[in-house]
Amino acid sequence: MPHNLAKRSIKGFAWAASESIGVAAISFVTFVILARLLEPQDFGVVALATVFVFFCNLLTGHTFADAIVQRRDLDPSHLDTAFWSTLGVALVLMAGCLAAADLAADLLGEPGLADVLKWLSLVIPLSAVSSVQLALFRRDMRFDAIARRTLAGRGLGAGVGIAMAVAGYGIWSLVAQQLVGQLATTIALMIGPWRPRWRFSQARFREMWGFGFYVSSAQIVTGAGEQALILVIGALFGSTTLGYFAVAWRTVQLIKSLVSSAVYHVGLSAFSRLQHDTVAVSGAFLKATRISCLAGFPVAIGIALVAEPFILAAFDAKWHASVPLLSVLALELVAASYGMFLSALYRAMNRPGWSLAMSLVYTLAGLAGVLAAAPYGIQAVVAVWVGRALLLMPFHVVLVARLLSRPVAWVSGPAVAPLVAAACMAAGVALVHLALPRDLPPLAVLCILGSMGSAIYVAAIRLLFPGLADLALRAVSMAASPSGKPS
Repeated sequence: MPHNLAKRSIKGFAWAASESIGVAAISFVTFVILARLLEPQDFGVVALATVFVFFCNLLTGHTFADAIVQRRDLDPSHLDTAFWSTLGVALVLMAGCLAAADLAADLLGEPGLADVLKWLSLVIPLSAVSSVQLALFRRDMRFDAIARRTLAGRGLGAGVGIAMAVAGYGIWSLVAQQLVGQLATTIALMIGPWRPRWRFSQARFREMWGFGFYVSSAQIVTGAGEQALILVIGALFGSTTLGYFAVAWRTVQLIKSLVSSAVYHVGLSAFSRLQHDTVAVSGAFLKATRISCLAGFPVAIGIALVAEPFILAAFDAKWHASVPLLSVLALELVAASYGMFLSALYRAMNRPGWSLAMSLVYTLAGLAGVLAAAPYGIQAVVAVWVGRALLLMPFHVVLVARLLSRPVAWVSGPAVAPLVAAACMAAGVALVHLALPRDLPPLAVLCILGSMGSAIYVAAIRLLFPGLADLALRAVSMAASPSGKPS
């Protein structure tokens, strides 16, 4: 990767990760506060409504936006066509949610779902309005502008949600949090040099749709599979069990979102600029995947090991049923860490159909396994869902090896060192946990195990794989340096 692009990518990732971490921190703190003020059923009902809104946002958020980022040549008619197409689709989807809200509530046996879904459907056009401006920021790698605007909007939404919960508005505090947060974020993002004009080009639409169809379809399939899991749990086990699942699921999703969004958008921007240089793309992908595995593997295994003290410390005893669910769900982060750059790589190299094909395989395998495991309980459902993510990862390894003309061992290599070090960490944490007094407060247990696990992992990497440790330190130094150079 050219040095200047490497600097911009690392600085962009630092800003994008700061945004993701900030949003996750705001969401998690807000979630913890609201979990103590509201009931599990409130979260369950909102989770059901969010399924429909999330599914719609997948279609409006990626179809044209990613095409804007990936294209080498872009003119104003591309942008105007993308804006009006995205907004038009969003309004149609909002109307569909409004029309289907009562039927969805009846089918799922949750009367309160209808009104919640009707209000949350407003998020769809609000998000669509800023999609092109967001894509332009990403294309220019101006992730600092995105971070500032997004954090301001999410912070305002969180404040409104907490204030309403304290005032006794119950479930509507969760609805207001999402609406206010999205509205504020959209207004902030639209404060920029670009403005849409009354212009639409069928030719530009066809150009972007050819790429965007595969991107949006892959996002929809993946999102549909995840949301179908929530629907199955809500329909088969009830809203209370869904509430327990939502705590574990949302915890894992928050951890994943710390870097996944940043990685995808920065990776798509950087790989797109190198799409005609396979050697440069190969080197960039290898280094990026090494770092994502280095950071992600210990987090995944660590959360699985400390699920109980984490749940008890962050929430309270009424959420104890979430502990075994979190222990299993956390392991999905192992596959997610290795596959962090895969979608960006496929799309940047003009292979968006590969992402769609793999999304179909993952979703169909996951849902088939979930339906088969449902009679055995919620824990079996979760285990099957996570298991399919781990077992199907070798298919991605083969695809990347073919795309980059590299050996399979080269592609899978980044996972080896972090996996060995994480195994050392797991053994050490398990021994320390056994030696701790049983009457220690959960927060104390969490701090002790977290500190010991981090120390063991860092020591294992430094002793066993010093070259990998140096690579990580150089990347951190470059991201922290104002000039973008290693300090």
